[in-house]
Amino acid sequence: MSIWRSNFSLFTFSLFTFHSSLLTLKDTLVIDSAQIAQWQTEPDFDYNRELVEGGTTFTQWLMDQFHELMRDIFGQAWSSDYTWWLLAAVGAVAVGIGIWYVWRFHPGLFGGQGKEQEAYEDTEDTIYGIDFDAVISQALGREDYREAIRMIYLRSLKSLSDSQQIDWQPFKTPSQYVRELSAACSLRSGSATANPTAFRALTTHFLRVRYGNFPATRVLYDEVENLGKEVSRES
Repeated sequence: MSIWRSNFSLFTFSLFTFHSSLLTLKDTLVIDSAQIAQWQTEPDFDYNRELVEGGTTFTQWLMDQFHELMRDIFGQAWSSDYTWWLLAAVGAVAVGIGIWYVWRFHPGLFGGQGKEQEAYEDTEDTIYGIDFDAVISQALGREDYREAIRMIYLRSLKSLSDSQQIDWQPFKTPSQYVRELSAACSLRSGSATANPTAFRALTTHFLRVRYGNFPATRVLYDEVENLGKEVSRES
């Protein structure tokens, strides 16, 4: 019995001693908040930056390059907002130029003039073998003012060729005939010659309608007809 009591006392003392040693142990794991805050401000520990750059699109990269170029030119005062607005303005101008180009050279895409353009027959221009008065009358009857303007111009060329104020050839351009008439007027000072100003205006209307896809209206036809009469009367 005494041995049992001795062992129990020894066990109780050991247990008390172990508990006391646990209470005296210190926690060595201490978080240094100041050190962590310092690391977060250093670029070497900015791991989020690497993740963001990995997802950068080509458009964003291009804008960044353009922004750096502007900052090299204008200095640090150049803001990223300026870059965005400048690129937006450039894009708007490019779209506007594209719309103007399509409207100017392909007006049929906007409707209205497309059917008229399709109905127009692109034939070779000649001044011989044509009854101009009959063709013009027929064109006016079907309201084909484009063809009527073309015939008035060709009739004027024939009148100038018959009076030897121009040398008509099928390969020549309208601009060549304008220069030839101006030269003829200079050489024939005092004699009857065609009005070069009226012929230049007539040529401009013809080129716009035939090659520039300008709409041919009755009002324009009347103006062209008066110019043609003025050229033919003087020649």
